Amino acid sequence: MIWLALVVSVLLWWLMTGLALMSVHQPPSSRQMIFGLSSVLAVLALMGVETNAATPTLMATIAGFAMALLIWAWLELSYLMGYITGPVKQPAVPSMGLSERFTHALGTTIYHELMVVAVVGLVCLLGAGLPNPTIQNTLAVLWLMRWSTKLNLFLGVKHFNSQWLPDNMRYITTYLKAGKNSWFIVFSTILATLCTYFLFFMGYSATEPAAALSLFLIAWLAGLAVLEHVFLMMPMGETALWRWAEVNLGKSS
Repeated sequence: MIWLALVVSVLLWWLMTGLALMSVHQPPSSRQMIFGLSSVLAVLALMGVETNAATPTLMATIAGFAMALLIWAWLELSYLMGYITGPVKQPAVPSMGLSERFTHALGTTIYHELMVVAVVGLVCLLGAGLPNPTIQNTLAVLWLMRWSTKLNLFLGVKHFNSQWLPDNMRYITTYLKAGKNSWFIVFSTILATLCTYFLFFMGYSATEPAAALSLFLIAWLAGLAVLEHVFLMMPMGETALWRWAEVNLGKSS
């Protein structure tokens, strides 16, 4: 189960990250079409949460993992394409203090953060008490790791590739600190590693194959999030992983 989970999680993570990267760098008309299609897929996935959560089989577990990634991709596109962000859409002023910069940084994304909470909460409500929690657990891990990444970018990291952001969202880079790692990046990476180990331990302890697969999928996903934290701590040429998706970088409008 652990190796099947590795293949599925890494392949979907790599593919969907690249597709999202390509999507946000398309012309406005193409972005609208892509977001419309992703919205339809996300709604269909949300409509299938209860049925999937009630089906504790291997195929349903893999399907649930993919459904969660589709929902998450839609959430990420809604922000990166500039459709749902926050009331602050201006770059930071150099004279801002830490608390003021944090308030304004939160203002660049608060509407989206509330939407993420609402969607994750809805999924947890739909799947509550059912035997296959893959969708809600996958979204929970993605949500927590996303918050960790955002806090690290705000507090300070060694490396961040701002080229991956479309032009209309470049103002958020003024609220980020790149060039030096803060204490939090080390702490959060260690904590995330321990949580990943715990998920693997739970997977090995599971008695049902579907439950083990679900935990291993989420564990590998958490491990990939740890890897992304490492990418923030030091440049490792990670852009080569998505070279095929970078053909449109710098061409957004």
